[in-house]
This record gives sequence, structure tokens and C-alpha cells, in this order.
Amino acid sequence: MRRDYLIGGGILVLSFAVYAATLCPTIYWEDSAAFCAVHSLLGIPHSPGFPVYVLLGRVFTLLPFAGSAFCSNLMSAFWGSAALTVLFFLILEIYSQASIRQWLSRLTGSMAVLLFAFSSSFWLQTVRAEVYTLNLFLSLTSILLVLRWRRAGSTRTGFRWLLLFAFVQGLSLTNHPLLALTLAPAFLLFILCTDFKITLSARRLGLLAIFVLLGLSVYLYLPIRSSLGPAVNWGKPDSWPNLLAYLLRTSQASTGSSVAAVPFLNRLWFDLSFPVDQFGLPLFWLSVVGIASLFRSSRLMGFLTLSVFALNLGTATWAADFSARNYDLLGYLLPSLSMFTIWFALGTRNVLLWILKEVRAVNGNPQKEAHKVLGYLTVYVLLLTVILLPVLQLSRNLKQCDKSSQIWAQVYARQILSSVEKDALILAGDDNTLTSLWYVNLAENERPDVKIVSITALTGQGNREQIEQQYPEIKLPDAAIRDPGALVYELGRLNAGRFPVYSTYFSGNPLLVQHLRPSGYVYRLSTETVALTDSDIEKQRDRLRRDIPTGGCDILSREHFGNLIFNLGAFYDKIGGSHLSVEYLLWALEVDPSNSRIYFKLGEAFLKKGDKVTASKFLQAGLELEPYNAEARRLLEQT
Repeated sequence: MRRDYLIGGGILVLSFAVYAATLCPTIYWEDSAAFCAVHSLLGIPHSPGFPVYVLLGRVFTLLPFAGSAFCSNLMSAFWGSAALTVLFFLILEIYSQASIRQWLSRLTGSMAVLLFAFSSSFWLQTVRAEVYTLNLFLSLTSILLVLRWRRAGSTRTGFRWLLLFAFVQGLSLTNHPLLALTLAPAFLLFILCTDFKITLSARRLGLLAIFVLLGLSVYLYLPIRSSLGPAVNWGKPDSWPNLLAYLLRTSQASTGSSVAAVPFLNRLWFDLSFPVDQFGLPLFWLSVVGIASLFRSSRLMGFLTLSVFALNLGTATWAADFSARNYDLLGYLLPSLSMFTIWFALGTRNVLLWILKEVRAVNGNPQKEAHKVLGYLTVYVLLLTVILLPVLQLSRNLKQCDKSSQIWAQVYARQILSSVEKDALILAGDDNTLTSLWYVNLAENERPDVKIVSITALTGQGNREQIEQQYPEIKLPDAAIRDPGALVYELGRLNAGRFPVYSTYFSGNPLLVQHLRPSGYVYRLSTETVALTDSDIEKQRDRLRRDIPTGGCDILSREHFGNLIFNLGAFYDKIGGSHLSVEYLLWALEVDPSNSRIYFKLGEAFLKKGDKVTASKFLQAGLELEPYNAEARRLLEQT
């Protein structure tokens, strides 16, 4: 046990050191910036609220480090390293219950855990503020606890393990309820198959329910904190109607998803091939050996790991937005990949053990001295390969996962805040911009005179109540208006003369487009129809050329800056500047050359000009990146 704790501690320290060295120093894109803001402000994020994650994040922001965003990101690294340690002890627990305990088990177990630690899917969750490392820690802890309960049997100590499992399950539901709920059937069947009699004891069932509710009680944070009016109070869940709408996500405007655009079987095949992408095909076959050997030694443990793998894989295929750039999809798949890691450790151990037995058989035959040398050499090479695999994995994924220089989400928000006039109102149309502005404006208190409002929040009752409470000076448009373009125009009209109004969003709404003037990264709303001059256009172009970074951006930063230029190209197309539109779209392609929608828009633009050959090239290039886009295929047929 002492050796086990030393190895587990070594995994914790080593992985945490790597994650801390590659940590994003400030806010990152997507939900990460929102979590950093709510940690600092002790606020309410988007539904379903993640209360245990928010409360733990607030504790981490109290650490004496520079910037609360860095501390929020550091929490992901901590729970990631803690999850790896639990995974190591889970592998040892499976070895123990299968009557397998020796030095080779520790070696293959620690190697497999480190290989998983430096996979891109897991590493990317540890360098930014997100809920997935905490979710994995709680999920793996739950598996370890039910295995400890199974080993202890129907004793008082064993039932205590089960009570602790029930509490951890309740906590899991307050962190990521969807992922926790979908694994519940695997745990339930395992418990029933191990000791069905537990269902016959009303006292024990009652105690288990109490411990689950004790974990779930963390959800009380949402109405209590919301009633105190924090700066970020998404959905304002301080009343029963608002809380119910918030938890069920009916108060949250629906956004476009790529899930439906990709056939289910194609998504499933991608997710099934995910372990191969993370570990490589040769190592995949070792995991097949591992799951087969686990079923031979313990069908119940084999069933538990396989059911966790299947349920998690199915959930990710059904629920996660399908995109190769979606880091959340990688986070969804972590429980299934951790089960794959367990099988890989078992398979590697069994294959090495078989080779060692063959070498011993050769050594026992004095007539085959030449074979002895070859046998020993084979063993040493294999053991060295096993030890070096995590190092190779680290070097393979370091460039993609190192976010230590990625400050662009913060830079983006600061550029917007520095470009608007005093007392301005900024209407944010996408979450990347909204959450980055939240953090810089509210958590860092930069430009406190500026008001930040989400356009989608204007359609939800709880969100509108929050805006009215936070910014009573703003006149809100009629709640019946649902079109985002009409909402932006009406809000600008109602508040004309009161304060400057800017928007990060534009639409094809002809009324809105006529009243927008590009101003840096945003659009200035005017009460009069805007007529852009060549000087206006040149000034805007020069500013963007100066402000937009030309290097050092990772794929999501390139995507966001590329989308900024893309939207300007689409805007100029709407106001009749087709030549200017193509110029900006080509510029967007320089910034983000792997964005399919830029290719599609260029193909559409050249098709309008009658250049079918060029249009076909762009459409085909886009379809190589996104082969299931029906509209692009329709346009391609016209070429």
C-alpha cells in the first residue's frame, strides 16, 4: 500500500506540474470565460447552474495568485490530477478483486494513467475553467466506492462505502447532471447484481436516499444567491417559476447545433473511433485483450466498465454538439475514455506477462542459450517502450494543449471595451463575446460605465428581470419580439439619445442593416440611415489590420477572429458591397483556413457573380471539411 500511495502521489504531482505549466493564464473562449466570471463574482452561470463547481471555483479564486481567471483554470488542473490518481487506484482495485497484484500491475497501471493524462481530450480540459475534470473525478470516485463496497460485502463497513457513494452521486448531479444521470443505470445494475437484498431493507434505502439528497442540497445555492442579485445572474432563478424554467432550460434561447446535421451513425462511428485517435490503433487492440481478460476474471466488473463506456458514448453521440473543434465533446467522452484506459492497462499487463512466461520457458532450456539473449532483449525493449509511451504522448500533444500564451479572449474583450464611447450599451450576440466581456467588465472592473446585455437574454422572462434589476436605465423592447435583428433595432431606437448603443451582431433584417456602422470589433447603432464612405471603410480596415493578431493563436482563437472578419464580409454583402464582401471573406480564410462556412460563403459569393468554376472550388473545399452541409451541396449542383 505504501508503494501504491507513492505512485499515486507521483502521478498527482507530475500531471499537475505539466498542467500548471501549460495553463491558460487568463480567460479562454466558450463557457470557460463565463465560469471565470461567476467564480470571481459568485454568480449564476447558464443552466443547469453547476452549483458545486461554482462554489469550489470561488474557493480557488481566493488563492494568492495573479488573476482570478488563472485560479479558476488551476482548479481544472487540480481536479484533473486528482481524477488521474483515483483512476490509478481504481485500476489497482480491479487488479485486487481479480487476485492480481504485483510489480507489473503497478507499472502498466501507472503507464496507462499517464498515457490518458497526456491525451489531447483530457489535457485540454485541465488548462481552462470547465466542469469536466471535476465530473470525471466524481464519476471515477463513484466506481471506486462501489467496488470497495463489493469487496467489503454485507458488513457495516461495506454499507458505509455505499452511503459515501450515494453522497458522491448527489454531488455529481450538482456538477453535470446529464453525464451523472446517464451513468446511473450502470451503477444501479451493478448494485442489484452484487446484493439484491439491499432493496428489501427500507432503513438502508432511506439512508441512501438521504445521502443522495444531502449531495443534491447544493442546488439551494441557486435561489439563495440569485435573490441577492449578483452581477451575473443568468435566468434569475430566485423564484419557483424562474428556477424551474432555468433548470429545464426553457428560459434559455435555443442556438444552432451541428448535432442534427450529421447522421447519428456517423457521429456514433466518430465517437467509437475516438479511443483509437487518442491512443493509436496498436494500443486499441491491447484494450480489447484487456476487456476480454476482465470478463474472464470478473463478469460483474467487466459489465460495469463496459456499461459505463457504452452509456457515456451514447450520451455524447446524442447530446454533444458535433464538431472537431468542440472541446466540450471531448469532455463528454472522458468517462468512456477512462474505461478504455483501464482495459488498456489490463491488456498490456497480460501481454507482457505472457511474454515473460515465454522468456522464462526459453531460459529453462539450456540448449537454447542464443534464445535467452533474444528473450531478455525483447523484455527490456517492451518494458522501455511501456515507460516511454507517456513521454511520446506528451510530446505529440504538447503544441495543441499548451495554452500558456493564449490571452486572446481577454484581449478581444478589452479591444471592444476600449473602442466604445462613455456609458455605452453593448449588445452581445454570441457567447464567446458575451462571457469575455462579462469577465473583463464585471470581474476585472474595466470600463464600469459600460453596460453588457445578451441579445438572447431579451427573450427570457428571468433574464429580462435580471437586466431590469441590473440596468434600470435601459428601456427594453416588447418581449413578444423574437427576431434578434428586430430586437437589436428596437432596443437601439428606444434608447436613442440616452446612451450610445453598440452591437456585436447583425442580421439580414434590412431595417437593422441600414442603421449599423462598423466600429472596430462591433457595430454602432444609428438613429438615421448610415451611408458608408470609402474613408469610413478604409479606416475600419486599417484598424482591424492593426488590432487582429497575425500569429500565436490556437485554433479556437483563429476561429473567433476569423468569424469576426467573416461577419463583416457578410455585412458588406447585405449592403450591396459584393467586391468588399469577397475581400473580407478571403481575409477571413487567411486567418482561419479550416473553417468550412467561410468556404461556403465564398462559393455562394462567386456563384452570384457567375464565376461557377471558382464557386465550385470553394464549395468542394468546404464540403471536405463539413460533408453533411445540405445547402452547400445544393449550391454545388448549380455550378
